[in-house]
Amino acid sequence: MQGKALLRELSQSFGISGRERPVREKIITAIEPLVDEISVDAMGNIIALKHGEASRRGEEPPGTLLLTAHMDEIGLIVSGFRQGFLRIRNVGGFDRKTLLGQEVIIHGQRPLHGVIGLRPPHVSKDDRVPEMKDILVDVGFSSDEEARTLVHIGDPITLNASFLELLNDKVAGKAFDDRACVTAIIEALRLLQGYKHQWDVVFLAAVQEEVGLKGSTTGGYTVNPDLGIALDVGFAQQPGVEKQALPAGEGPVLAIGPQFHTPLTDALQEVARQWGLSYHKEVITGRSGTDAWALQIIRSGIPTALVALSLLNMHSVVEAIQWQDVEATARWMALFAASLTAESKEALSIALPAGIEEGNRP
Repeated sequence: MQGKALLRELSQSFGISGRERPVREKIITAIEPLVDEISVDAMGNIIALKHGEASRRGEEPPGTLLLTAHMDEIGLIVSGFRQGFLRIRNVGGFDRKTLLGQEVIIHGQRPLHGVIGLRPPHVSKDDRVPEMKDILVDVGFSSDEEARTLVHIGDPITLNASFLELLNDKVAGKAFDDRACVTAIIEALRLLQGYKHQWDVVFLAAVQEEVGLKGSTTGGYTVNPDLGIALDVGFAQQPGVEKQALPAGEGPVLAIGPQFHTPLTDALQEVARQWGLSYHKEVITGRSGTDAWALQIIRSGIPTALVALSLLNMHSVVEAIQWQDVEATARWMALFAASLTAESKEALSIALPAGIEEGNRP
């Protein structure tokens, strides 16, 4: 399974932060033919290694490139009961107004369908969005006692959303943040089957990004790569969202700022120039809110870059992207991995050359 079919499969899989097992299993199935080693750490991260030519010859690889994207999605969790309805809390950054009137799946003793109801406009006193404590899920239970036979406090809930193919190669669905980028990395690994690359390439499919960048912190520490590229989503231009947003369908976005390793971002741009790849640049001078923020300060520091897909309707069940941006990102990552040589590690470093001390700079 590849391409849009893979994104459809991952988008419709269950895997809110801390409960990623179902989507993790789908990702492992997809990457098994593409990598040489797969492990799952104590946090639930997938760490998949594709050997470079040096490793295949039994030699020390000249370097390790880490490509990471998070597999978890935002969701809900059962927090209590009220007259047969389920009280809920959010897992990750849901906008409450997107929840009203939605169909959900409660992952209890068995999967149960429910709906998030709302008071009819005829009896509402105002148009304000209810607080999370006042938003309830209706499964059809007649009492709290009946509800407790199939649902427990702490059971996860996902919104039930279809994967839609729209016009002009646009697709929409849930959890494109960040499974569109997971798909892009898997497609990059697929492209690498036809390339000779010297460096080892590691794919970290991280957990719990939506609740604090947890998986990339532990997974990045384990891998300890020479270079790291985090892939995530950014804001696409759409009506009402023009400021600091970039158009979808015109290539991925490269973040530029003090926390992104300048030699690495320069090298990515050089590969794009050589191969005629289109991309945008976005200046980010503070917290990016992505796994790149955690990755760069693991151990003694990892030279890190951030590449993003322009996403419409972020943190909703109708997130949308232009499919060509996924394909372009996959190609860029594969070509960059193939461009790395024995000299790249030193060329992409900002450390002083060996033998030169800080006080003796020319």
